[in-house]
Amino acid sequence: MPILKTHKKLSYRSQIFFYSLLLIIIPTTLLSVSSASRSISEISEEYNHSMATIVNQASLALDILLEDATKIADMPLLSDDIHKAMITNYQDDYLSYARDSTAFRHLFKQTNRLNSNLMTCVFQSKYGYNFDYNILNARQLNQIQETIDNFRDLAASSPNHIYYAPLQSSTYSITSRNVLPMLKILYDGFDYKEIGICYAEIDLKPLEKILASSRSLVNTILIYDTEGNLTYSTDPSYFSDPGQDAALLSCLAEFSASLPEDGSITTQKITIGSSTWLVNGCSNKTTRWHILQFADNQIITQTYFNNLLSHSGIFLFSILLGLLLAVMISGRLTNSISRLCYEIESAEIGSPNGRSQTAGSSPTDCREAGYPAPISQSACGDNLELQKLIVSFNRLYLRLADSMELNYQSKLAEQKMKIQMLQFQINHHFLYNTLNTIKSLADIHHIPQIGQIAVCMSDLLRYNLENFPIAHLRDELEQVSRYLTIQSIRFPGKFLFDCSVPNSLMDFRIPTFILQPLVENSIEHGFSDKEEQCYISIGYSLDESHLHLLISDNGCGIPEGLLREIMDAMASENDRAKLSSSSGNGRSHHAIGLLNVDQRLRSYYGPEYGLAIESEAGEGTIIDITLPRQG
Repeated sequence: MPILKTHKKLSYRSQIFFYSLLLIIIPTTLLSVSSASRSISEISEEYNHSMATIVNQASLALDILLEDATKIADMPLLSDDIHKAMITNYQDDYLSYARDSTAFRHLFKQTNRLNSNLMTCVFQSKYGYNFDYNILNARQLNQIQETIDNFRDLAASSPNHIYYAPLQSSTYSITSRNVLPMLKILYDGFDYKEIGICYAEIDLKPLEKILASSRSLVNTILIYDTEGNLTYSTDPSYFSDPGQDAALLSCLAEFSASLPEDGSITTQKITIGSSTWLVNGCSNKTTRWHILQFADNQIITQTYFNNLLSHSGIFLFSILLGLLLAVMISGRLTNSISRLCYEIESAEIGSPNGRSQTAGSSPTDCREAGYPAPISQSACGDNLELQKLIVSFNRLYLRLADSMELNYQSKLAEQKMKIQMLQFQINHHFLYNTLNTIKSLADIHHIPQIGQIAVCMSDLLRYNLENFPIAHLRDELEQVSRYLTIQSIRFPGKFLFDCSVPNSLMDFRIPTFILQPLVENSIEHGFSDKEEQCYISIGYSLDESHLHLLISDNGCGIPEGLLREIMDAMASENDRAKLSSSSGNGRSHHAIGLLNVDQRLRSYYGPEYGLAIESEAGEGTIIDITLPRQG
């Protein structure tokens, strides 16, 4: 948030530069990081898949090795002679036992030619007679018997009645090898009764070669037996110095214990301190041993950083490109704005010829009309947004020029009126004294009409001199009443006046000399050919934002041509001046009063206010004075 508040204080060009830079750098950064993350994810997934494949291949290799070796246990089912020997009690016939043992060895030799991984084999019948192959001495036979005795019960309770004992090191052959003891309980194929046990030692050298070929500098393969003991490792150091990696081996043993027995591959990350290992494992279906492969996760981390490093060049290039584009974009925009500002500062506002001009006028139209030309759209080049700004500015420019012209005309009218008022004030004391003298003579000679006229004239004169430029509606109506009093004495019985304005509007403030000139127009022009039943009415109407004062009469009306000229003059300053200076005293005098009132109202309140006239020849005239509503 502080950064967002601070950047608002920068110049427009700096803000454009800043945002342009962000719009280029942020997407590039996100794309670079996303690409690097996606790459390392793919590498990690591929690496994990490779490790899982190695574990699965090791398990399959062990299955194949044992599948071939365990076929020896099926000999009693395949050979009637061996089956008969397994169920024969040789208690009193040692010659037959010796003959059958020789036959066994001969058959084992033939079988071993097809399965070279079988190192030693012993068949023990249910009567305790042994038929062995490749037994070197009695000590080896005793060790085999001890193994049979130790794991016979486990073999009987195991699936398929096969049990694979922990690995043993064969010391009876020329070279020391790891051998896998296998025990299988044998059953009669006819009555499914136990007939003995088969013991075989299987050479693990082929499996060790496969596991060794799968091992690299970063990964190690471990095998845990059914008791959870580490029985094999491609790295001998885990047997020679297990204390060095005790924490890791403990975690691996826990992971091995958690593996499912369905043979599926399980993956897990093990973290100890700052080191992380990726572990894959599965349970071998044949032996139920757990095969694990683990590797230091550092190789994946290093790959990630190498990937980021490869993207850093692209990132730096993007930054330089972003800087260049930001400078170009900000310069292009701000240069146009600078030219526009220069044009605006150089523009002159005014209407020396006093002509009205519409807001949509072109520079050529403005020059022809007498306006200084507004800003050309070419000042900002081909920037559409700034061109719209120029159009809006030109409209404001022309409206301001019209407003200044209207204000100028209003001030000029006020000055003229003030001059007139000053001229009236020159001899106002003399006029007051004269009117008072006339009233006194009228009282002496008992002529009240002359006295009343003198009083009304004195009040009219005093109001005109003392109330300027704003008065209450009450005062304006009293001024109309004084004027009509004089006209009623002058023309007895000719006029009938009606005022329906309520007292609630009497304090309404309006410009002076608004009502009396309009009533005077009705009397002077509307009733010029009418001698009686002359009706004048002042009414009102209110809406949400306007007050309408309605002055109506039943006079002869305004001729259609003159009414059209008056309405056009109200809408145009040029026509107003033309009508004011036209010849023909009757026409021009009739229009001057209306135009004067309308112009004063528009100058004081605005162009949306003023007079509206409805007139019909022979019927009368209605003048609507529109004022803003107060309060």
